[in-house]
Amino acid sequence: MATAEGIKGRGRITVFSMFGPVFGYASRFADGQQVAYIGPLTPGINWGKLWQMADRCCRPQDSRPQWIITQANRSFISGSDVVVRLSDADWEMEPGGRLVELGGSYANQDVLVTGNLTVPDLTAEQIAPKFTYYPQYAG
Repeated sequence: MATAEGIKGRGRITVFSMFGPVFGYASRFADGQQVAYIGPLTPGINWGKLWQMADRCCRPQDSRPQWIITQANRSFISGSDVVVRLSDADWEMEPGGRLVELGGSYANQDVLVTGNLTVPDLTAEQIAPKFTYYPQYAG
């Protein structure tokens, strides 16, 4: 797994809650690959929280990157735990996150990039932690 560079983008963003914190999911085609950008939007939550959640929720034989993409894709497709969908918004991922080549396409994604994400169009209420019955997975 490589360290991710910072990147800015504009496009469709799905904002969803997972075990309390709020995350953003953007995807774009770059350098011949479909790249999923997923990161926390809730203040004080670091991108490593995604990997911690994956460790707590996955069986030892399961892929953590695939689990993270599945959670974002689940919200995008089914609307599960969606806070808001933005059809055309600016977003920025800070440098220093994690880049994972998936070794083939998974859920229409070839690469996963996790990092601290910001979306200027979102309100404080939209990125505030949400109620969950399972806070132990985010703990």
